[in-house]
Amino acid sequence: MNRLIGRIGRADLRRHPLQTGLAMLGVAIAVAVVVAVDLANHSAREAMRVSLESVTGSATHQIVAGPEGVDERLYPRLRTEQGLRQAAPIVQGGVVRADDTRRSLTLLGVDAFAEGGFQRPLGGANDLGDAFNALMLRDDAVVVGRGEAERLAVESGDSMDLLINGERRQVTVVSVVDDPDDQARGLLLTDIAAAQQLLGQLGRLDRIDLIMDDARAQALANDLGDGVRIVPAAASAQSVLQMSQAFHINLTALSLLAVVVGAFLVFNTLSFLGVRRRATIGILRAMGVQRREIMGQMLGDALFIGIIGTLAGLGLGFALAHGLVGLVLQTVNDVYFERAAGELMLSPWSLVAGLLVGLVGSVVAALAPAREAAATPPRAALSRADLEQRARQLARRGGIAGGITLVAGALVIALSEGLVPAFVGLFALILGAAFLAPVIILGVGAALRPLMRGRPVGSLIVEGAVASLSRTGVAVAALSVAVAAVIGVAVMIASFRASVVDWLEGSLAADFYISAPATLADAEADRLGALNGVDFVSRSQWYDLPTADGPVTIWALELPAERAPQVDIRRPEPATALDAYATDQAVLISEPFAARRSLAPGDTLTLPVGSESVDLEVAGVYRDYASPTGAVLMRRALYRDLYEDDGLAGIGVHVTDAADRDALIPQLEQSLAGVPGARVTDNAAVLEQSLRIFDRTFAITEVLRWLAGLVAFVGVISALMALQLDRLREFAMLRAVGLSRGGLAGLIGGQSGLLGLIAGLWAVPLGVLLAGLLVFVINRRAYGWTMGFELQVGPVVEGVLLAVVAALLATLYPAWRATRLQIAAGLKGE
Repeated sequence: MNRLIGRIGRADLRRHPLQTGLAMLGVAIAVAVVVAVDLANHSAREAMRVSLESVTGSATHQIVAGPEGVDERLYPRLRTEQGLRQAAPIVQGGVVRADDTRRSLTLLGVDAFAEGGFQRPLGGANDLGDAFNALMLRDDAVVVGRGEAERLAVESGDSMDLLINGERRQVTVVSVVDDPDDQARGLLLTDIAAAQQLLGQLGRLDRIDLIMDDARAQALANDLGDGVRIVPAAASAQSVLQMSQAFHINLTALSLLAVVVGAFLVFNTLSFLGVRRRATIGILRAMGVQRREIMGQMLGDALFIGIIGTLAGLGLGFALAHGLVGLVLQTVNDVYFERAAGELMLSPWSLVAGLLVGLVGSVVAALAPAREAAATPPRAALSRADLEQRARQLARRGGIAGGITLVAGALVIALSEGLVPAFVGLFALILGAAFLAPVIILGVGAALRPLMRGRPVGSLIVEGAVASLSRTGVAVAALSVAVAAVIGVAVMIASFRASVVDWLEGSLAADFYISAPATLADAEADRLGALNGVDFVSRSQWYDLPTADGPVTIWALELPAERAPQVDIRRPEPATALDAYATDQAVLISEPFAARRSLAPGDTLTLPVGSESVDLEVAGVYRDYASPTGAVLMRRALYRDLYEDDGLAGIGVHVTDAADRDALIPQLEQSLAGVPGARVTDNAAVLEQSLRIFDRTFAITEVLRWLAGLVAFVGVISALMALQLDRLREFAMLRAVGLSRGGLAGLIGGQSGLLGLIAGLWAVPLGVLLAGLLVFVINRRAYGWTMGFELQVGPVVEGVLLAVVAALLATLYPAWRATRLQIAAGLKGE
């Protein structure tokens, strides 16, 4: 009997190839999105980890100093006076390949004699082979790993031009070293003396790497003297990886949204299988087939759909991951880590996640309809009215469950603090809204019935959409959830972009910005300030201060006495914050920094200064979208007192109202003629570049939201097409009583269009709610950012149109088939 039941199920799938294929396609897309995002996340994390570990190796601690670096004379003293054998001096800097690729690379200068215990992918004397002597004797020699050599298209003996501090310098690849795991990605190795010469750091080291336990490190810290200190080597790497964690969680959550919609699709498909087979199931049950056998058949069909869809999804996900990994790595490079060069890296866990989503998800989604089909008494199975009556009862229960789920989700969000609970609450709200969809359909039907009196076709449209609740409820729920995601993410991006534009327009106070790869000096700022048409100049220095908790970005700003920083202070009142900032020991901190360190105005921020530390008052918190890491803004005079750094990273030029901006640019460039690589940038160009980076950052979000919409698109086409095809006998009866072919096509399109409109309109409040949670909860908890809420008409209309168009497309084939159906054949049924 089991074999016969299995044959009946397979025959039913073959008789409806289009619906079966669409179900498999929906599963495949859901699996593909999960696999692709997980592979992209994994590749990005591995790229960051490898890039960080390639320059730190197995070092446990690092000796660091201020902006000028560590005096190289400290290193021999550590070796002789302290007896340290596991210590290695490091000079490190960012360089750019001077060709069309403009590939960012890390130039790492090491002492090959000291590298043995640090296990960097390149560097040890035993690993360098014949290149050892060349590195020691030449100041232009570099070594690269084999994988990086292939990307750079160089071989041993080739020359390569680099841009270093704005100047073009030529180096020679003296050796290509085996690098089986490609751990030296983006790395150029050279002797430490050559690195000092190339980077312009004669007599200075960036750090000294150490291998020792914490007790020895603490004892050594007490003997180092002023100006230097020891920090954990893993602090910087962990800080970067933790900062990017929120980004990876956001991507994972968006991919899970596609899974949720895909689960609705599978549930919907299996529900239709049960509905379509009710007569067959009733006959089999009357013949003595057991409930467990019916349930086994339904779950077997679900597993079959899941297997085919999963296999297709794994292949599609791998192909999609190739595109997504570029977007993810570009975002990581733009926002988190400047030189995380990488490519797609396979992960077995990504494949396992895809298998779980496709196979387990299909079976779990099929449990409810399978139990429903198995539990239906034989007589009820042959009654369509009984089916719809039970569907209405379930709709009312689902409405109650949806309300409870909505309240539970809201409580989880309100009573928790973390990012993961916020997403749990968010998905609970989405699920609750989906449970309410059948109730919404019933409500719309009740509201439209009085309006359709005296309009036979209109009444048929309304009754046809509402009467088949067993078939339309899940389809509308899945479509509304996906459209809500499309609307919500679009509104969030628009709100974020509008906030960024407002922030940039307020922050870009200068008319022109001067930057250079090398450090600028006050002399250049003075010359620029003396030009005709220049009102005043602002002077900035940026410094990543190494600490035990990771680097702290310090922004040192100098303005004329009568000017205040042009930052958007969120708390306390701007006047109060600026008054406190003007004192000797106060700073302003950005929102992400305040969130990460749990700081508020009036709190104390402790920063290391040499081997000591200084306590600074937090005068206020300002809005800043430049980086999720956050920054500390202090007066440049305070910065110079603390860190004895007179350099400048940038100069802002503020012109008078009467100045001729176009005529001033050549004067600015002439004043900077002696500064290598100096660049004059108009604030409009800065705004344009910033928005370009913003759009590039959210490109993957756009891709994922449309993929979620695609899953729903496939789902609603599958559901509504199956609904209309299953009503061919009803359509034949309407044709028999005189309804024209055009009227029948309009009826089919009107019913599906109404369902699409219901789904689209129900998605609007859900999408707005989703956008509000993303703006006011998710982004704040993930990054510490606050932003305005920009509800634009475009995304809302776009979402509603998506739902209606999807529903109308689902009617094309059924309408074509129904209008060409022979009435007598249609009345006979299959």
